[in-house]
Amino acid sequence: MFEIFPLTIPAPIRAFLGDDPALTAYALGDLDPDLWPDSEFIGAFHADELVAVMLLYHGLHPTIITAFGEADGVRAIFEAASLPEEMYCLLPEQFGDLITDYYALHDPHHEWRMVLDPGQFATPDLSVTKRIEPDQAGILAALYQQATGPGEAIAAFSPAQIAQGRFYGVWIGDDLVATAGTHIWSPAESVVAIGNVFTRPDQRGQGYATVCTAAVVRDALDTAIKTVVLNVRQDNAPAIHVYEKLGFRRYHSFVEGPGLIRA
Repeated sequence: MFEIFPLTIPAPIRAFLGDDPALTAYALGDLDPDLWPDSEFIGAFHADELVAVMLLYHGLHPTIITAFGEADGVRAIFEAASLPEEMYCLLPEQFGDLITDYYALHDPHHEWRMVLDPGQFATPDLSVTKRIEPDQAGILAALYQQATGPGEAIAAFSPAQIAQGRFYGVWIGDDLVATAGTHIWSPAESVVAIGNVFTRPDQRGQGYATVCTAAVVRDALDTAIKTVVLNVRQDNAPAIHVYEKLGFRRYHSFVEGPGLIRA
């Protein structure tokens, strides 16, 4: 039997998630003061012990759902919570079947959570990269509009992420042709989640995504952030190879994808 309560104080959430920051990075980062107002945390308690946590992050559309802990506790939260009609799941693989009891998923895919080994990171030549500033959000959004290939869609980008995090790009003349950025940038929680990596189709094969990602990593390490992660589709062998060369290793399998609540 579980008791389900909203979690309104960061400290117990941090204590629960902090045991495995590489796994819980996104949720841990949402404890950051910039992201906390859009973060709804719900806990499952058994015998007064917190055994599962769900996060509904409302700062992007659709709401992002992620959860950690005991499977029965996660299910109890799903049963008790006021769930959004539309959501995007970011769940450890073991909860992939559970969520389908509550949502009809559209084109779910399997991802590797990869975590950086700082000792394996060797900074490449970053001279071709330049940090993207908040007033360049329209230029960045226009680049992402060219993500039309299978699996390329940039599903979790908001212009606010530029000011809250770090984005780097490669420019050819006045044209932004490649970028990498962050979903989470939290020095307070010492965690970074890299994402929104994209290269314009006609500029691929030149290593631009690699140096943009490396620029974000270099910035994170210079900021003394301990945990740097990213998610990559398991069928994207070229990208996995690039990330492994940069010092990332496969850590855990996740299920991602949008879904609509079942009637």
